Amino acid sequence: MSAATPSQTSAISAKTRVLVVYGSESGNAKRGITRYIKKWEAMPDRNFEIVGMHTGNEIAKKCKTGDGTAMANNLEFVSQLCDVLLVATSSYGDGDPPSNMRNLTELLRHEASMNSDALVGVHHAVLGFGSTTYTTFQNVPRLTDKFLGECGSRRLAMRAEVDEHDPNPGEEACYLKWGEEVYAALQSLPSTRSPPACAWNQPQGKIAMMSSDDDVKERHPYIIPTVYLASTVPMALMFVAWWYA
Repeated sequence: MSAATPSQTSAISAKTRVLVVYGSESGNAKRGITRYIKKWEAMPDRNFEIVGMHTGNEIAKKCKTGDGTAMANNLEFVSQLCDVLLVATSSYGDGDPPSNMRNLTELLRHEASMNSDALVGVHHAVLGFGSTTYTTFQNVPRLTDKFLGECGSRRLAMRAEVDEHDPNPGEEACYLKWGEEVYAALQSLPSTRSPPACAWNQPQGKIAMMSSDDDVKERHPYIIPTVYLASTVPMALMFVAWWYA
Protein backbone atom coordinates (compact mmCIF):
# COMPACT_ATOMS: atom_id res chain seq x y z
CA MET A 1 0.00 0.00 0.00
CA SER A 2 1.46 3.37 -1.00
CA ALA A 3 1.94 6.15 1.53
CA ALA A 4 -0.56 8.99 1.60
CA THR A 5 0.41 12.16 -0.22
CA PRO A 6 0.53 15.49 1.69
CA SER A 7 -2.83 16.51 0.23
CA GLN A 8 -4.35 13.15 1.22
CA THR A 9 -2.94 13.49 4.72
CA SER A 10 -4.46 16.97 4.96
CA ALA A 11 -7.83 15.65 3.84
CA ILE A 12 -7.68 12.89 6.46
CA SER A 13 -6.89 15.36 9.25
CA ALA A 14 -9.71 17.62 7.94
CA LYS A 15 -7.75 20.63 9.12
CA THR A 16 -5.55 22.96 7.14
CA ARG A 17 -1.91 22.71 8.28
CA VAL A 18 -0.29 26.09 8.85
CA LEU A 19 3.45 26.60 9.23
CA VAL A 20 4.59 29.92 10.68
CA VAL A 21 8.04 31.30 9.85
CA TYR A 22 9.53 34.54 11.13
CA GLY A 23 12.65 36.66 10.78
CA SER A 24 13.39 39.56 13.10
CA GLU A 25 16.29 41.36 14.73
CA SER A 26 14.29 43.31 17.32
CA GLY A 27 11.50 40.78 17.83
CA ASN A 28 8.67 42.90 16.36
CA ALA A 29 7.88 40.45 13.57
CA LYS A 30 7.80 37.51 15.96
CA ARG A 31 5.56 39.37 18.38
CA GLY A 32 3.30 40.52 15.56
CA ILE A 33 2.60 37.04 14.22
CA THR A 34 2.48 35.45 17.71
CA ARG A 35 -0.32 37.84 18.63
CA TYR A 36 -2.44 36.40 15.83
CA ILE A 37 -1.51 32.78 16.55
CA LYS A 38 -2.67 33.09 20.14
CA LYS A 39 -5.88 34.78 19.03
CA TRP A 40 -6.61 32.16 16.36
CA GLU A 41 -5.82 29.18 18.58
CA ALA A 42 -8.37 30.48 21.08
CA MET A 43 -11.10 30.29 18.43
CA PRO A 44 -13.20 27.16 19.15
CA ASP A 45 -14.48 26.84 15.59
CA ARG A 46 -11.17 27.24 13.72
CA ASN A 47 -10.70 24.84 10.85
CA PHE A 48 -6.90 24.80 10.82
CA GLU A 49 -3.96 23.91 13.04
CA ILE A 50 -0.57 25.52 13.58
CA VAL A 51 1.97 22.75 12.92
CA GLY A 52 5.02 24.76 13.92
CA MET A 53 6.62 28.14 14.39
CA HIS A 54 10.27 28.53 13.39
CA THR A 55 12.83 31.07 12.29
CA GLY A 56 13.65 31.14 8.60
CA ASN A 57 17.09 29.69 9.31
CA GLU A 58 15.58 26.74 11.17
CA ILE A 59 13.41 25.87 8.18
CA ALA A 60 16.33 26.30 5.77
CA LYS A 61 18.37 23.89 7.89
CA LYS A 62 15.64 21.27 7.60
CA CYS A 63 15.79 21.68 3.82
CA LYS A 64 19.47 20.78 3.66
CA THR A 65 20.92 17.44 2.63
CA GLY A 66 23.17 15.27 4.75
CA ASP A 67 26.27 17.06 3.50
CA GLY A 68 24.89 20.44 4.56
CA THR A 69 24.07 21.79 1.10
CA ALA A 70 20.67 23.17 0.13
CA MET A 71 19.47 21.97 -3.25
CA ALA A 72 16.57 23.22 -5.33
CA ASN A 73 14.20 20.31 -4.69
CA ASN A 74 14.81 20.38 -0.94
CA LEU A 75 12.28 23.16 -0.54
CA GLU A 76 9.64 20.53 -1.22
CA PHE A 77 10.05 19.69 2.48
CA VAL A 78 7.89 22.74 3.18
CA SER A 79 5.11 21.54 0.89
CA GLN A 80 5.14 18.17 2.67
CA LEU A 81 4.91 19.83 6.06
CA CYS A 82 2.09 22.32 5.49
CA ASP A 83 -0.74 23.55 3.30
CA VAL A 84 -0.21 27.21 4.19
CA LEU A 85 3.02 29.08 4.93
CA LEU A 86 2.73 32.31 6.91
CA VAL A 87 5.86 34.45 6.96
CA ALA A 88 6.42 37.43 9.24
CA THR A 89 9.66 39.27 8.62
CA SER A 90 11.39 42.62 8.61
CA SER A 91 14.50 43.89 6.81
CA TYR A 92 17.89 44.70 8.28
CA GLY A 93 20.78 46.97 7.37
CA ASP A 94 20.69 47.88 3.67
CA GLY A 95 17.51 45.94 2.99
CA ASP A 96 18.97 42.55 3.85
CA PRO A 97 17.21 39.72 5.72
CA PRO A 98 17.37 39.56 9.52
CA SER A 99 20.15 37.25 10.73
CA ASN A 100 17.68 34.48 11.61
CA MET A 101 15.96 34.70 8.22
CA ARG A 102 18.89 35.03 5.82
CA ASN A 103 19.38 31.34 4.97
CA LEU A 104 15.76 30.79 3.96
CA THR A 105 15.66 34.01 1.94
CA GLU A 106 18.81 32.95 0.11
CA LEU A 107 17.30 29.53 -0.58
CA LEU A 108 14.10 31.09 -1.89
CA ARG A 109 16.07 33.42 -4.14
CA HIS A 110 18.02 30.48 -5.52
CA GLU A 111 14.85 28.46 -6.07
CA ALA A 112 13.16 31.36 -7.84
CA SER A 113 16.17 31.84 -10.15
CA MET A 114 15.95 28.14 -11.04
CA ASN A 115 12.24 28.44 -11.93
CA SER A 116 11.48 25.92 -9.22
CA ASP A 117 7.98 24.51 -8.74
CA ALA A 118 8.76 23.09 -5.29
CA LEU A 119 5.95 25.04 -3.62
CA VAL A 120 3.16 24.20 -6.04
CA GLY A 121 0.20 23.18 -3.91
CA VAL A 122 1.08 25.57 -1.08
CA HIS A 123 -0.58 28.86 -0.11
CA HIS A 124 1.32 31.71 1.54
CA ALA A 125 0.82 35.12 3.09
CA VAL A 126 3.48 37.59 4.23
CA LEU A 127 3.29 39.95 7.18
CA GLY A 128 5.94 42.63 6.76
CA PHE A 129 7.45 44.93 9.38
CA GLY A 130 9.71 47.92 8.84
CA SER A 131 10.14 51.65 9.21
CA THR A 132 9.42 54.24 6.56
CA THR A 133 12.48 56.14 7.78
CA TYR A 134 14.55 53.69 5.68
CA THR A 135 14.71 53.76 1.88
CA THR A 136 14.66 49.93 1.90
CA PHE A 137 11.33 49.84 3.74
CA GLN A 138 9.73 46.36 3.42
CA ASN A 139 12.46 45.10 1.09
CA VAL A 140 12.72 41.57 2.52
CA PRO A 141 8.95 41.08 3.00
CA ARG A 142 8.43 42.09 -0.63
CA LEU A 143 11.24 39.86 -1.90
CA THR A 144 9.97 36.94 0.19
CA ASP A 145 6.45 37.35 -1.21
CA LYS A 146 7.86 37.56 -4.74
CA PHE A 147 10.15 34.53 -4.38
CA LEU A 148 7.44 32.35 -2.82
CA GLY A 149 5.11 33.06 -5.73
CA GLU A 150 7.86 32.36 -8.26
CA CYS A 151 8.43 28.98 -6.60
CA GLY A 152 4.81 27.99 -7.24
CA SER A 153 3.06 29.04 -4.03
CA ARG A 154 -0.32 30.75 -4.26
CA ARG A 155 -0.71 34.13 -2.53
CA LEU A 156 -3.49 33.72 0.02
CA ALA A 157 -3.83 37.39 0.97
CA MET A 158 -2.26 40.72 0.14
CA ARG A 159 0.92 41.38 2.08
CA ALA A 160 0.61 43.70 5.05
CA GLU A 161 3.30 46.37 5.31
CA VAL A 162 3.38 47.53 8.93
CA ASP A 163 5.28 50.70 9.73
CA GLU A 164 7.04 50.26 13.07
CA HIS A 165 7.44 54.05 13.18
CA ASP A 166 3.73 54.22 13.95
CA PRO A 167 3.14 54.56 17.72
CA ASN A 168 0.67 51.65 17.63
CA PRO A 169 1.82 49.28 14.84
CA GLY A 170 -0.41 46.52 16.18
CA GLU A 171 -3.45 48.67 15.47
CA GLU A 172 -2.55 49.67 11.90
CA ALA A 173 -5.35 49.12 9.40
CA CYS A 174 -3.18 46.92 7.16
CA TYR A 175 -2.19 44.70 10.12
CA LEU A 176 -5.78 44.23 11.24
CA LYS A 177 -7.03 43.65 7.70
CA TRP A 178 -4.31 41.06 7.05
CA GLY A 179 -5.34 39.07 10.10
CA GLU A 180 -9.01 39.10 9.13
CA GLU A 181 -8.35 38.06 5.53
CA VAL A 182 -5.91 35.31 6.44
CA TYR A 183 -8.20 33.85 9.10
CA ALA A 184 -11.17 33.83 6.73
CA ALA A 185 -9.09 32.12 4.03
CA LEU A 186 -7.77 29.52 6.47
CA GLN A 187 -11.32 28.69 7.51
CA SER A 188 -12.28 27.98 3.91
CA LEU A 189 -9.09 27.34 1.99
CA PRO A 190 -9.40 28.03 -1.76
CA SER A 191 -7.90 25.73 -4.35
CA THR A 192 -4.24 26.35 -5.11
CA ARG A 193 -5.32 26.47 -8.75
CA SER A 194 -7.34 29.59 -8.05
CA PRO A 195 -5.81 32.93 -9.07
CA PRO A 196 -3.66 34.50 -6.34
CA ALA A 197 -5.27 37.08 -4.09
CA CYS A 198 -3.17 39.73 -5.83
CA ALA A 199 0.18 40.30 -7.50
CA TRP A 200 3.32 40.33 -5.35
CA ASN A 201 3.88 44.06 -5.99
CA GLN A 202 0.70 45.03 -4.15
CA PRO A 203 0.45 47.20 -2.12
CA GLN A 204 3.95 48.31 -3.23
CA GLY A 205 6.63 46.80 -5.44
CA LYS A 206 9.82 48.78 -4.89
CA ILE A 207 12.66 46.35 -4.12
CA ALA A 208 16.43 46.13 -4.01
CA MET A 209 18.12 42.78 -4.38
CA MET A 210 19.87 41.51 -1.27
CA SER A 211 23.56 42.19 -0.82
CA SER A 212 26.13 39.42 -0.64
CA ASP A 213 29.22 39.38 1.53
CA ASP A 214 31.20 40.72 -1.42
CA ASP A 215 28.76 43.61 -1.74
CA VAL A 216 29.29 44.48 1.92
CA LYS A 217 33.06 44.53 1.43
CA GLU A 218 32.66 46.74 -1.63
CA ARG A 219 30.45 49.21 0.22
CA HIS A 220 32.78 49.21 3.23
CA PRO A 221 36.33 48.61 1.94
CA TYR A 222 37.77 49.94 5.18
CA ILE A 223 36.43 46.99 7.15
CA ILE A 224 39.37 44.77 8.17
CA PRO A 225 38.87 41.30 9.69
CA THR A 226 39.29 41.29 13.45
CA VAL A 227 41.76 38.39 13.35
CA TYR A 228 43.97 40.35 10.96
CA LEU A 229 43.94 43.38 13.24
CA ALA A 230 44.69 41.25 16.27
CA SER A 231 47.87 39.95 14.68
CA THR A 232 49.16 43.01 12.82
CA VAL A 233 48.59 45.80 15.34
CA PRO A 234 50.86 44.30 18.04
CA MET A 235 53.56 43.66 15.44
CA ALA A 236 53.38 47.27 14.25
CA LEU A 237 53.71 48.55 17.82
CA MET A 238 56.71 46.32 18.39
CA PHE A 239 58.34 47.65 15.23
CA VAL A 240 57.79 51.26 16.30
CA ALA A 241 59.27 50.55 19.71
CA TRP A 242 62.31 48.90 18.13
CA TRP A 243 62.79 51.82 15.71
CA TYR A 244 62.82 54.41 18.45
CA ALA A 245 65.08 52.27 20.60
